Amino acid sequence: MKKLTIILPLAALSFGSVVANSQITPPSPNTYTQSVKREVLASGYPTGNQKQILELVRYTIAPRTKLPTHTHPGMQIERVEAGTLTYTVVQGEAKVTKANGSQLILKTGKTIHLTVGDSLVEPGGMVHYGENQTHKPVILLSASLFDANQPKTILTNPEKR
Repeated sequence: MKKLTIILPLAALSFGSVVANSQITPPSPNTYTQSVKREVLASGYPTGNQKQILELVRYTIAPRTKLPTHTHPGMQIERVEAGTLTYTVVQGEAKVTKANGSQLILKTGKTIHLTVGDSLVEPGGMVHYGENQTHKPVILLSASLFDANQPKTILTNPEKR
């Protein structure tokens, strides 16, 4: 399987979609200028009917990047491979597993610094955002099971931050 690497503004990842022939649909009028690198390592349709998509993705978040407040159309699991991600739950809760094996539930309004080996489980619809406050890139490995007919990231009202 050939790897597909795409570098796009986050808005294109949020509102556009990549189809099999690598065409990108235009983003919504809501734009966001920060960029992340999204590298799809593997993907497939587990139900066979293309209603859900299972993906393994490597995200690289540039230094001093604050992502917009957003949700996802399904569950996402992430693990920090490099750097420190400052992660905030705006609404809902996420399950965090630290590299030492300890677990906690991050609830609405709480922020945590995730470092190498830490992981988290984001249920679909949970409102959150991440930020790389450092001078080095953050690299995340992410597995997701999303509604294939929805954008992978859905921006929410930024005033909720």
